[in-house]
Amino acid sequence: MKFFVFTKKPVYLVIQINRIMHSFNTARKNILLILFFGFIYLSSNCKKNTHVSPDNPYGLPNATQTGANTFACLINGSPFISYYNPSIGAGATMIDAHSSDVKNDTLAIGGQLKPNGTYGKLIFLHINSGLAINEKYNLGSIAADGIYGTDSTCIGISTNATTSYAISGTIQLTKLDTLNKIVSGFFNGIFPIPGCDTLQVSDGRFDYQFRYY
Repeated sequence: MKFFVFTKKPVYLVIQINRIMHSFNTARKNILLILFFGFIYLSSNCKKNTHVSPDNPYGLPNATQTGANTFACLINGSPFISYYNPSIGAGATMIDAHSSDVKNDTLAIGGQLKPNGTYGKLIFLHINSGLAINEKYNLGSIAADGIYGTDSTCIGISTNATTSYAISGTIQLTKLDTLNKIVSGFFNGIFPIPGCDTLQVSDGRFDYQFRYY
């Protein structure tokens, strides 16, 4: 019996191997393309997911607790977004009556629209004593009060500022970090302006780095 030893690969085997390698290379290229575009898709999704969704449909800044120096609310449905300027009261001040007793501390919080050269508007909130997380302080009471000031009302622009005191509403602290000096919370209230409309303040939120006074 004779045995035939192929010193070279038979033609049909070479063709078959080439077909397999071609299929393998094509599949590998397809897999690489799939992985490549999959990576791009996941990367774009990761970038999208890092964006913090708004917690309200009104265009107000989110209610954060990072000391972002924000103060905003709706006044009769219109956005009121303060700009940060502690020199004019747009900020937060902790009035430390007795440093050894935090219950005697009081907190002043303010927000003001950036003056447009014609008139200004501000909201000032004050908790008189006994600061505590998640406790609600009633505006217009001994515990807390609120003031709305403006030199533009339904009567028109005046050189004398009109001041309105809250007759109801609440302030609620959600964070009070005395080490990093951060105070955050929510507020709402009703401010009647004599001879004009009653202002409904809603969806209020603040997140300030406070100063000691």
